Order: sequence, then C-alpha cells, then structure tokens
Amino acid sequence: VGSGVYNYTGIRGVCGLVWRNSGDCNYRDLKLSGKMQIPFIHFTLLSLSPFLFGFYVEVTAEEGLGKGFGDNIHWRSFDDGKKEAEASGLPLMVIIHKSWCGACKALKPKFAESKEISELAHNFVMVNLEDEEEPKDEAFSPDGGYIPRILFLDPSGKVHPEITNKNGNPNYKYFYSNADQVVSGMKEAQELLTGDAFRQSHAADEL
Repeated sequence: VGSGVYNYTGIRGVCGLVWRNSGDCNYRDLKLSGKMQIPFIHFTLLSLSPFLFGFYVEVTAEEGLGKGFGDNIHWRSFDDGKKEAEASGLPLMVIIHKSWCGACKALKPKFAESKEISELAHNFVMVNLEDEEEPKDEAFSPDGGYIPRILFLDPSGKVHPEITNKNGNPNYKYFYSNADQVVSGMKEAQELLTGDAFRQSHAADEL
C-alpha cells in the first residue's frame, strides 16, 4: 500500500490522535499483558483499516494514466498518443507536470471536474506527462521549464507554440491555473489544428 514511509507515518499519525495521553505511540509503552497484546493489535488494525483503504484508493487513482486529471478522459501514453494522432488526424493536448508540484495539484481537481473540458477532450488525443516522462526536446519548453505547462500539437506531432493562455501571465504563456483558461486554449487549438484551417496552413508549410 504505497511506500513503507507513508504507511508508517499514517499509522503513527492516527495512533497519536487516539493515544495522545500514552506518550509515544509504541505498543511497548502501553504495558499490555501478553494475552491482551494480540487482541489489541488485531483491534487496532481493524480500526485503522478504513484509513489505510482510503489511502490505498487515493494512491491507486493517481497511478492511472489520468494521474489526478480525471479518469473520465481517455488518456494515452505519449508514444501511443502520437501514433493515434497521426492515424486519426486529431491534434494532441499535452500536460507536463510533476508529482510534487503544488500548482499542478491545485489544477488537477479543477481540470477533472470540468464537464466542458471532458467534452472537448473527445476532439483531442489527450496525454499528460509526469516527472521523468517529460520530453527532453526544447520544443516542449518554449518559454521555460515551469510547471504545469499545456501544449498543443498537430496530428503530425509538431508543437504549436502560438497556442498560449491568452488570459494568463504573459511571462508564462503555457501555464493554466483554472478550467476556463484551459477551455479557451482547447477551443483555439481545435480551430487551428483541425479541419480546413489546419489543412490549408499545413499545405502552405509544405510548399
């Protein structure tokens, strides 16, 4: 259930609340007889099971491709996403974030709870890249390596740096802090990277 450190910390925290008058949370300090220790430990583990199960569910949810950005969206890995975009003609939306980033954690529930983002996601190949999954290509950090960043790629896999958060900080053009900003970016990308507008611009680039 996660790492030993988290488990130990969680159990100790709960014990500390329950047995605050017994000093350090240690079975030895409770001075129970041998006959009482096994039932007591059994009872303690049962009483803690809801907390441990809740922790397990939370960690398991984060381990999926959604990584907290919404399990109702069909997420792909980066490699699979590029292949699907090329085959389907849909643009890619790529979120770059870190597991320890406070701003990333703040964006996740806003993103996941937005019905409009969920609906617009059907028009994209959705990818989110966490920690070491971030591409090394400089095209994915057009104005710096801050996080989170959201970038849009055409079906050929080319990053389009002109699609930015027009309602955000101009110094961090690919930083989105709320669902409305993300929706605006998705709508702009949909207009530029799909249909006739993209085909015409793509043909012009090839000439």
